[in-house]
Amino acid sequence: MNPLRLLPIIVGMSLCRGVELHGRQLTPADGYTVSVAAPPSLVERPIEACFDDKGRLYVTDSSGSNEKVEEQLKKKPHRLLRIEDTNGDGVFDKRTVFADQLMFPEGVLWHQGVVYVAAPPQIWKFTDADDDGVAEKREVWFDGKTLTGCANDLHGPYAGPDGLIYWCKGAFAEQTHDLPGQKGWKSRASHVFRMKPDGTDFDCVFTAGMDNPVGLAWLPEGDLIVSGTFFQHPGDGKRDGLIHAVRGGVWGKDHDVLDGHIRTGPLMPVMTHLGPAAPCGMCRYGRDLLVCQFNTRKVSRHILEPLGSTWQTTDSDFLTCDHPDFHPTDVLQAPDGSVLVIDTGGWYKLCCPTSQVAKPEVTGAIYRLRKTGGEVSTRCPEPRWKLEKPAEPPALVGQAKAGDLAAREKAIEALLKPLSEQARSPNLHIRRMAIEALGQWPSQRDFNPEAQGGLGEITAQSRAVTASLLASSALPGMDRFLEHALTFAFIEGADAKGPRQAFRSSEPALHRIGLYWVSQTDPEMFDDPAGIGKFLLSADTGVREAAVFCLQKVPAWRETAGVWLKEQLAGETDPSVLRPAVEAVVREDEFRKQLGAWLSQAKAGPIQQMLLEVMAQSAPQHEFVREWAGPLLAVLRAEDAKAAALAAAVFAEQPPKKLEGLREKLSGMALDEKRPETVRLALMLAVSPVVPGEEGFGVLLAALLGKSDSTDRTNLSDVAAAVLAKATLTPPQLAALAGALPEASLLHRPVLLRAFSKATDEALGIALVEQLEKGGALNTLSAQDTAECLGEFPEKVQQRLTAARAKLNTGAEQRKARLDELEKTLPDGDSLRGKVVFQHAKSSCVLCHQAGYFGKHIGPDLSKIGGIRTRRDLLEAIAYPSASFVRSYEPVEVKKKDGTLAYGIIKNQNAQSVTLVTGAVTPDATVATADIAAMNPGAASLMPQGIDQILTPQELADLVAFLMSLK
Repeated sequence: MNPLRLLPIIVGMSLCRGVELHGRQLTPADGYTVSVAAPPSLVERPIEACFDDKGRLYVTDSSGSNEKVEEQLKKKPHRLLRIEDTNGDGVFDKRTVFADQLMFPEGVLWHQGVVYVAAPPQIWKFTDADDDGVAEKREVWFDGKTLTGCANDLHGPYAGPDGLIYWCKGAFAEQTHDLPGQKGWKSRASHVFRMKPDGTDFDCVFTAGMDNPVGLAWLPEGDLIVSGTFFQHPGDGKRDGLIHAVRGGVWGKDHDVLDGHIRTGPLMPVMTHLGPAAPCGMCRYGRDLLVCQFNTRKVSRHILEPLGSTWQTTDSDFLTCDHPDFHPTDVLQAPDGSVLVIDTGGWYKLCCPTSQVAKPEVTGAIYRLRKTGGEVSTRCPEPRWKLEKPAEPPALVGQAKAGDLAAREKAIEALLKPLSEQARSPNLHIRRMAIEALGQWPSQRDFNPEAQGGLGEITAQSRAVTASLLASSALPGMDRFLEHALTFAFIEGADAKGPRQAFRSSEPALHRIGLYWVSQTDPEMFDDPAGIGKFLLSADTGVREAAVFCLQKVPAWRETAGVWLKEQLAGETDPSVLRPAVEAVVREDEFRKQLGAWLSQAKAGPIQQMLLEVMAQSAPQHEFVREWAGPLLAVLRAEDAKAAALAAAVFAEQPPKKLEGLREKLSGMALDEKRPETVRLALMLAVSPVVPGEEGFGVLLAALLGKSDSTDRTNLSDVAAAVLAKATLTPPQLAALAGALPEASLLHRPVLLRAFSKATDEALGIALVEQLEKGGALNTLSAQDTAECLGEFPEKVQQRLTAARAKLNTGAEQRKARLDELEKTLPDGDSLRGKVVFQHAKSSCVLCHQAGYFGKHIGPDLSKIGGIRTRRDLLEAIAYPSASFVRSYEPVEVKKKDGTLAYGIIKNQNAQSVTLVTGAVTPDATVATADIAAMNPGAASLMPQGIDQILTPQELADLVAFLMSLK
């Protein structure tokens, strides 16, 4: 017997649900059995697969390379295999190398006798004319011309039910394409694109700020479902997911790559949240969906049910595995109805935090799941609902062009009658589908060349029918997807008739549609811009959001709205309602000076507080407005301590050079013992560097160590650390600060070390190193921190520091030994106690990470970390945080043209500037693009190392137990 078959045949005979296959425990859903369909010896590291019309499987196969994508593009080390089951026993036994020398192949499609392979930045077209299993012709079918570090610029391609080929564009590199009516269209966002096999009719389906759309599947009704990563900034256990992707929709994350794209309202909702699952390949299975989850080592099943005009899912596991190197990347249904799951193995680590140690020797395989009692049909089920569409356009164009205008309108109305009637259907899905069809009809691809003459008139008439829906019975049951369909139809081409009807209506949904249409299509048509005030005060949240969107888009409205806001801010209007409008109006410098005038007239209380918060929020990104100084100083002199603290915070957000002329006044207030600590510390930060004096130093030290009388001790300690880092301290003060370092928070230590950057006293340096050695404090500081901040001390201090660092476990072998020791010696942990450790100041975890509903978003969200990381992974992340970086949390070093550096995690980046998160206790740094000389990857995590050194073994075990419980 062929040795390739021995294991799968034995396993296939087993009737138990969970089976062990080459050291991996695989557990299928109830009613299914699992076996090996292609062993590692046939396909070593499979990624994606597809069948041809003869049941042969095309599989992209990795070489195991994790080199930088530029190197992979040069070497092209990967390949495409064709494998066959020659005797029909369910096990593939023959292979040929269909095409070699491929860039990282992230998708494969057999379509009409041709094989398409996504190998970023291109989609290749392979032809095997003699059908010998080797492609003799290769050509580029599509070139995206971008290749980013994770190579997620391209996934797919997929055959759509409309005969077009679809693919995904991820990452945020700018691409330029010619869309219908938009030559030279540019975008950095993520998209799903489509095109005819002959390379014509290129079009964009939807837009997203997500990192990486990957898998596509179509429901029997024709709706498109997309899997992908980072639909939102991680939080509350949410990140990746599935969306019902409708044409023209815009999804998260909400950041600057979405600027300039058509918006029909708030970002479209995610259908199914999957957390940090890294979903990839997906297929329709009957009426359900099967989705591969790379990080969570499983294939999930999602049963779809109607929810309004869209869908919701009931989720369960279809196949799970207990092995950390089981990583499913694709799932598809075989011609016989069984399901194939592609496991790529343990080789991949590029941009993948759960697989940082590449293991090319841990190969993958292809598994087959069979349903006991009969397979699910591979045929597409009948759709629940169908549209009655207009008759074929070529036969009707003549009627539409015949006679006078009235005759043409009558012909078009008759033509579109089925769709307009269905757009009023009580079934919300039919209603949405009909409105989408009206919005898209007629399109260029619906007409033959001879019929083009009537296209413009037909389009105008179809838009008029769509506009009439605003006054129809289509409104009851309106949800986000219905509203999107109507709004997008107007934005694509309706005249002003519909929006004018909308503004005369009392329906909030119509106001929302009209406002989004006007803001992006015809801002001049609004009869009374000042009337936007009634929308800004609407009882409907969506209307208020649409009105604010108008303010952001239309400069003339901002000016007029400023007059309206001045009146409202002098009254008793709810400041939470006014705040979005204030923020929208003051985005431009010419309007920001109004904030000072508004603050002067505002009464003490909620409105004044709101204006101060907006000032503090906008301060770092803009030049200080001189008109603010007087009103802010007046607030500081008043008796309202809370307002004074906010005013001081506005000054603290400004670089000191912007406050020239105010330093003397602010310094005097900062050293005034009668003022509250919150005000004094914020002002000290504003005028840094300060010479605090003995009393001021005592206040700073008490705040740093949490010994302040204030109720907001955490925030005060952050401010105190930032002030002390820049302060001009006397030798006794520096000695006292050195003595306090072991007591200081982990997050404060590298910041406080900067206070010694100009110190040269040998005795102080030796004492400082001794203090850092106490309690493992030196373990919590990187070599980079100590080198940069202690470099001015004399040689004897440097030698003492070098000797102290040599005792630390820093090499790869030492790190491995340390992790081995921790795994063996740690006691059993308790997750409830671990939750307390997570939130305690000793570990400071909660200051950077969110877990469930508590914590901050500076570092990666940990709400489901136990489902994607092993115990050893977590120990390594705690002990050696710079060993690997989670996607989107990689640090960067920005070198400015003046020679200074900024270091942190990119929070936002656009054409004007880069904003970096620099730490939990330090402010964000915004660097103008014009001031940047170079930007390079950073080597050190913002997370302090050595947490394992300051926690007791029991505390560390409890912390890990708590993290493992988060699933």
